[in-house]
Amino acid sequence: MSPVGSPFDALVDAYDAGRPSYPSELYDAIDRLAHPLATADVIEIGAGTGIATRALSDRGARVVAVDIGAQMLQRLRERTPHQPAVLATADALPFKDSTADLVCAAQAWHWVNVDRGGSEARRVLRPDGALAVWWNNVVADGEPWFEAQQARLEGMSPGYSRDYRALPSNEPLAMYFATIEVFTTRWTRTLGVADYLVWLRSKSYVAAIGDRLDEFLCAEEESLRGAFPDGNVEEPFEVRLVVARG
Repeated sequence: MSPVGSPFDALVDAYDAGRPSYPSELYDAIDRLAHPLATADVIEIGAGTGIATRALSDRGARVVAVDIGAQMLQRLRERTPHQPAVLATADALPFKDSTADLVCAAQAWHWVNVDRGGSEARRVLRPDGALAVWWNNVVADGEPWFEAQQARLEGMSPGYSRDYRALPSNEPLAMYFATIEVFTTRWTRTLGVADYLVWLRSKSYVAAIGDRLDEFLCAEEESLRGAFPDGNVEEPFEVRLVVARG
């Protein structure tokens, strides 16, 4: 299947500026549960603008970044000129069999057809290799500002439901891998209200609001300034890492 572009290509500036990184504990867990990054040949699916790509490389991994979005990969190359990158889909990886120690997907595996993507990951992995996929998930349920935001999104973004954050089942991966392990850790980032609004703009379901986007963002700014009078938003995350191997 040929890449048909990414829904995030049009959001590349906001994505690059606003998306969160991942805590060091995540990469420590990959070292422990999947493969030591310092000696790993890595294929990263859904690399986007390279947020995880650069962190993996900083740990010593030899990474090839894969994405369906030409604009996303162009930004990755602008920020990291010598980073190998290829325009391709997860279900048709342009790599030989048994060529990688690790296949990764940061905030991207939920976009992948697990049957085809799982089969392709298994094909390109070496016998002792692993698939490692992870997500940053906001864990602010019960906070008035967050509940108000979710209600606004459900009212303004077509088809949106706060339940979208329910992560996909690991069961399909059991068709291709013998063992599956899960690691979670929590962390918090602090960012100004203006930067938080950029982060919101990077989300596909926020862009889907369309003509009412300014209305949504104005309401968010008012809500956030009321919840965080000093102008600094405290945003709590849980990172969930799933490692499949064998």
